[in-house]
Amino acid sequence: MYCYDDDDHHHNDPKTYPLLHASLPKSLRNFPLVFPGGTRATFRDGDDGDQDMQDEEALVSGQGWRMLKRDEQNDSLSSVVGLAEAVERYGKKRSHGGLDMMEGVEATTATAPPRKKARATTAMSPVVNAAAPPSPLPSPRGSPAPPENIWPSAPPSGASSPSPSQLPQAPFQPDVSLSTLLSLPSLLSHFSTLPPPLQSHFLLTLLRHSPLPVLRTLNSVLIPTLARDFITLLPPELVSHVLGFLPFSTLARATRVSRAWRTTIDSDPVLWRDLLKRANIWFGGGSEDAFSNAINARRRHAERLRPPNIPAPRNPLPLPHPYKVLFKSRHLTRKKWVKVAEPKHVSFPAHGSSVVTCLIFSHGRIISASDDHSIHIYSPSTGELVRSLRGHEGGVWALAASKDILVSGSTDRTVRIWDLATGRCTHVFGGHTSTVRCLAIVKPEWVDVEQEGGGFKKEKWPKRALIVTGSRDHTLRVWTLPRPHEPEYKWFGEDGDVDPTDVCDAEENPYHRVHLEGHDHAVRALAARGRTLVSGSYDCSVRIWDTITGACKWVLTGHTQKVSFSTQYATKLAQARWTDPCASGLSTPANSSTSSQDTPL
Repeated sequence: MYCYDDDDHHHNDPKTYPLLHASLPKSLRNFPLVFPGGTRATFRDGDDGDQDMQDEEALVSGQGWRMLKRDEQNDSLSSVVGLAEAVERYGKKRSHGGLDMMEGVEATTATAPPRKKARATTAMSPVVNAAAPPSPLPSPRGSPAPPENIWPSAPPSGASSPSPSQLPQAPFQPDVSLSTLLSLPSLLSHFSTLPPPLQSHFLLTLLRHSPLPVLRTLNSVLIPTLARDFITLLPPELVSHVLGFLPFSTLARATRVSRAWRTTIDSDPVLWRDLLKRANIWFGGGSEDAFSNAINARRRHAERLRPPNIPAPRNPLPLPHPYKVLFKSRHLTRKKWVKVAEPKHVSFPAHGSSVVTCLIFSHGRIISASDDHSIHIYSPSTGELVRSLRGHEGGVWALAASKDILVSGSTDRTVRIWDLATGRCTHVFGGHTSTVRCLAIVKPEWVDVEQEGGGFKKEKWPKRALIVTGSRDHTLRVWTLPRPHEPEYKWFGEDGDVDPTDVCDAEENPYHRVHLEGHDHAVRALAARGRTLVSGSYDCSVRIWDTITGACKWVLTGHTQKVSFSTQYATKLAQARWTDPCASGLSTPANSSTSSQDTPL
């Protein structure tokens, strides 16, 4: 075995050669070899191999006895070889076959052609040792200058070197780099004849003497080649089982690895169903299936409404399974409302002993109203009273806000508009003859509008923001929401105060749009979107209106109690042409029916 020393080279810098002092695996420092022809030997990597053998023998021996191992039975018949000798002995088989390890170099050192005629010569031409490797083989111990007899151009041992005058002169003498390059095919052929352990040791020895840029290049080639994407290779059932052991946070990060991973994870219903159950947010009772059906119906409806002239996007990501959407919603709700790391409770007095009639949270403000005729604005972090709005002559029972605009309705029958930045009341609308019990601000948005010839078309409604109010006078009114720069409008009695006996003519108000009549009792709930308004009344009915024309499109009956709380979900159903006509209010529909006073929406 040959050991090389790096003292004459600069290959001893661990920063440049990170693997220089790395230890080889034990399986590559000591292993058996069988050479061509059946000769056996043991490969040992210098002193490390001897020390390993001594350690192993100490473990299997005792006082007065020693266990013979299978490999030890042939120790007397096998020899110990090193890297260079092992490679050389495997090369002998190729030399007998007439292969030339340095055929690229020999082509340049052939005997020069005679000038006149050939004549005999007693000089010996260089003999190439085909059994030797084409370059010195480094050892983990270092890489000194190799002995001359392992180079392919070295003469056989025992033979005297011919004098320079006796050697034929080559027309061109390549340098070491060119010689190595020309011998690369033969080296590759020789390398393929080595057994796998010797190939591994050979390559690792080369890597230990490779600089960092070379190692980086090899890493960029090996990592993608050896990588295996188990998500795409395993059957879906096994993938679902494996992913089922991961928490939600890890699954969320896994969806960002690649499109294939995101598609697989997002579309697995079993995975998200089990995750819902494991997180104790699977409520059962058909609620999950109802949510899934609603999501799928909404997606089908959106696909039908897609204009045919707009092409579908190329290679779009598939939509997540509804169970994932449900898990995300319930998980975030519980995380934000139940599992708060440091919950904080703030309590503060609001309107004294008066009743708080309504409360909203808008743009970092807590806005409350009371039957003491006042509206208060509080800071949600400290509970401090930021501003108090006064002007109503009766209890305030309805609030709606949009950025710095607040709209309020009162028992004084008026609708007031406030500037929250300054606290000023900018407009006072009159027209209702009883308490304004509910109201809403309707902002412009793109909605689906059914066309006369069939199909749907996206249109923006309303054209500008509206205010919709409902009252105990059985009616609703639609107003234009004034912009900040538009003229102020205030309705008052003759003495400047609101007189309950005065009746305001809303038609004189430039911001009044439509008066909706039809309910037989107080209007207590409403919701609006686009140009569609849904109202619920104490007359146990729900009506659907067109806020632009004022027409009542549908009357929904079936409730046996007053509709007094919410019609928000009904608004969304109205945009989908009211496939479920009784989805609002308090009571369960009984013998529900629909009647139309005009053409459907």
